[in-house]
Amino acid sequence: MTDFVTVLWKEWKEIVMERSAGSTGSYRPLIAIAVFGIFFPFRMGPERFFSVVGLLPPTFFGAIVITAVIADSFAGERERHTLETLLASRLSDRSILFGKIAACMAYGWVISIASILIGGITVNAVNWHGQISIFHDAASWLLLLLGPPLVGCAIAAAGVLVSLHSTTVRQAQQTLSVAFMVVVVGAIFASGALPADWKAWFARILFTWSEADLVLGAAGVFLIIDLVLLAAGMARFQRARLVLD
Repeated sequence: MTDFVTVLWKEWKEIVMERSAGSTGSYRPLIAIAVFGIFFPFRMGPERFFSVVGLLPPTFFGAIVITAVIADSFAGERERHTLETLLASRLSDRSILFGKIAACMAYGWVISIASILIGGITVNAVNWHGQISIFHDAASWLLLLLGPPLVGCAIAAAGVLVSLHSTTVRQAQQTLSVAFMVVVVGAIFASGALPADWKAWFARILFTWSEADLVLGAAGVFLIIDLVLLAAGMARFQRARLVLD
């Protein structure tokens, strides 16, 4: 646990102070928070924003932000010639791997929650009627608590798999972009090619399950994906091979 916290703190400082710094990089999270926390909520009413539908954009946006830093996790160390020093330390393999993943997850989670908080303030200010509006249903609270970490973990774990054996950060970012595009396009085409019985089954779930049940079901799917990707990351994290790469 001590090693994990050490790597987590090291990565967090690098993300906040170095990887987000630069001519324009330091402003990108702020611009994105302004878009999802002010612009979109400004056009929504309280009923729409304080719902599952209103939470989906900042939840997935927080996960997408992770791609900007997770590509640097190992490929950046290799570019800066610090990977050998890190791998030669007394830190355990799992503390290094999980510490990097957790730091990127925390980065995306903070931005996601910041967007939601600022959005809530914006919606209340624009639609003020003497009473503060908040999330009132169980589904919204479940998505708020489970969505960012589970979706963020999937993105971070997939990004680590790519970054582990990428020569440069740019290569890792390009590979991640192509991979996510393939997944999205593949999911769209696959949904259209499903058998009629499967489509009817999915439609029955969407129309008969409550929103809370749908959130819990999606959380279960992402949990399985997270565990599979984390297991793949542990299997591919081999110090000797990384040094040779």
